[in-house]
Amino acid sequence: MIDTPEFQRLRRIKQLGVSEFVFPSATHTRFAHSIGVFHIARKLVEIIKREAEEKPERADVAVIAALLHDIGHGPFSHTFEGVQEGRGVTKRHEKWSAEIVRDPDGRIRKELEDYRRGLSQDVAALLDAEDPIDIYHAIVSSSFDADRLDYLRRDRLMTGSGAGAIDFDWLMEHVRVRPISIEAPDDISDSEDGLIQVPTFCLDAKALPAAEQFLLARYTLHEQVYLHKTTRCIEHMIAELLKRVAEAAEKSDSSDRTGLEEDHPLLRFFGRSAPSVQEYLALDDTVVMAGIERMAHAADPEISGLATRLRNRDLYKTLDVRIFGDEGRQARQTRKIDREFADQLKARTVLKDQKAAVGIYTEIGGDDEKAHKKLHVLDGRGEPREITALSKRIDVSNYKIQFTRYYFESVFDRDRARGEKGQAS
Repeated sequence: MIDTPEFQRLRRIKQLGVSEFVFPSATHTRFAHSIGVFHIARKLVEIIKREAEEKPERADVAVIAALLHDIGHGPFSHTFEGVQEGRGVTKRHEKWSAEIVRDPDGRIRKELEDYRRGLSQDVAALLDAEDPIDIYHAIVSSSFDADRLDYLRRDRLMTGSGAGAIDFDWLMEHVRVRPISIEAPDDISDSEDGLIQVPTFCLDAKALPAAEQFLLARYTLHEQVYLHKTTRCIEHMIAELLKRVAEAAEKSDSSDRTGLEEDHPLLRFFGRSAPSVQEYLALDDTVVMAGIERMAHAADPEISGLATRLRNRDLYKTLDVRIFGDEGRQARQTRKIDREFADQLKARTVLKDQKAAVGIYTEIGGDDEKAHKKLHVLDGRGEPREITALSKRIDVSNYKIQFTRYYFESVFDRDRARGEKGQAS
């Protein structure tokens, strides 16, 4: 499977998208991350063997799903998903992953079916699943899954950040398997109280300090790396460029408007109402970055302007409304900026970012409140409890920030919005 074209494509998609613009060594790929997730998934399977009844076939499904969990990421990952959402397309990378695994014309499905008949469907179903049915789901999707355990250490190392340190070996030594109560899925109707019991990964009471650090590490990494103001600015500039390319792809003169050749993968993808798996797989970071050079000569001035600025790292100027003080002042100033720059916001020459949020259980873009996505620690009686019920350090309400930022084409406009005279850009 690693040698399939679908998996090799992950070499051409960076794990942290445009973070290398801020952290120059953050050039590691989804390929390297996926190999790491597979490695940790096998460690978690060994823990399941120790803690619960082993199901070898289900374990195969889980570790393969862990290996393939990012196979459906598009170029610049979450940025590309944001572009699609803005176009009314809500298909996330998890769905693309499952579709790529199921693709009858793809190499991955063939490799899985050659190994065991029906395996591709089982792997795709696990990648698709939102609600757990057994402990093996926790390997792929939980608060202590293989994905998180890999990216926390890998992203910290590659960015050179001091944020995000965890005591990995101590945590792994104290992982336990226990049942927790979660909301019953819609297709389960025999639950009187609306809850069912599902096993998940918990941590022994001795690991409480390390568990606290695990959550705080993830929080600080989101705040300082993933949601860095310059990174978010570049993501919005690329997203705006791709949105304009998508709009141009629907026109008969799309090649002239964008500067791209007529059969360019971006124009093929955006020109379809329902692009195929193969059209999606033709997209990666290198395709977009190579296209930026062509787009710098586009007939559309907005496309050429954005492409040129990205090529030369001539970035928009960021204004974070937190500089205005308390929440009341921030809200008033936000309303004022929205009024004064209404035309530019409508024309998308000023970009507003109010979707960045970080919390103690944060995923990029917001908080996940599902029970199986929360971290559980065993209490004195050996019963699993959500960590905030035991920890004096972790208070969910204190670890929640909603960012509102504006990105301006010029220093003059940014300073005007900030209430200063400004200067020529």
